[in-house]
Amino acid sequence: MDDLHRAAAQNADLVLRRYFDAEGRLKQLPAKQSRQLAVFDLIAQRFTPGVRYSEIDINRELMAIYDDYVSLRRGLVDFGLLDRANGQYWRSGGTVRLDPPDAPPPPPRATAAQSAPSARGAARREAILTAAAQLIADRGYAAVGMDDIGAAAGVTGPAIYRHFGAKASVLTAVFDRVIDAVAYDRVETSAEPGSPAQDAARLRELIVKYAEAVCSRRRLMAVFVREVHHLPADDRALLDERQRVLIRQWRTLLGHAHPDWDVERVRTAVHGAFGMLNAVGTFDSPLTDAELADQMSELAINALQVKG
Repeated sequence: MDDLHRAAAQNADLVLRRYFDAEGRLKQLPAKQSRQLAVFDLIAQRFTPGVRYSEIDINRELMAIYDDYVSLRRGLVDFGLLDRANGQYWRSGGTVRLDPPDAPPPPPRATAAQSAPSARGAARREAILTAAAQLIADRGYAAVGMDDIGAAAGVTGPAIYRHFGAKASVLTAVFDRVIDAVAYDRVETSAEPGSPAQDAARLRELIVKYAEAVCSRRRLMAVFVREVHHLPADDRALLDERQRVLIRQWRTLLGHAHPDWDVERVRTAVHGAFGMLNAVGTFDSPLTDAELADQMSELAINALQVKG
């Protein structure tokens, strides 16, 4: 590892010129490991030692550098440059700049206007994810290759690597879309209970919004339910944490709505309701998305006994 770090340090100036553009965005990840480490070391210098960052902060910074921010985040952790626990990240290695005169500068930060990919890049990324979700739902993750995804999205297989570092990163991004869609944040949840009727109403709103989200994304839910075991361990841990946030919100409101229910009854009821709603991707229904959402939300509301 010491030899690898020395090689990375020697390559720092090279990778800055070859792999980053003038705006500080990463053009591609190098294949050679020492150059990869040099790239990740330069990226890690964007994060201040001793500061704790949320996952959202990390993702926002990395998206300003490269569309496949998931691969960047995983690489920073794998190379020991970032560490994480309880949804927080911090610098744990790499070069700490003291600005010696002969040191190569870090990649320039993108401005606000440059922090997002171009409209064309965003549209292509969306097309890739849509095609991947469809193919994986039809054939299964193991039977789908990057060339298959590229052909369905209208791009060559190698072109996908400008947006995603690996097939697993595509799957991770598909799952992130699911969680983003169902993470309805307009209902406040407090550890201090309101009235049972108020908290029951809040929970009903969450159930309705969740049912609408999953029923309008049946193909994505099929992938979510059947293929989650293919995620890399780090990405699975992050996905699990995002799911736990949703579950915790429902459990808090259900406990407030039913103060006479013990903890285990609340936990079992919430997990059962989630399982039922998530199952929309595992069966075919002739109902429209809206009709299916109405029926599924009514079933979940009745099961949790929060009917208004």
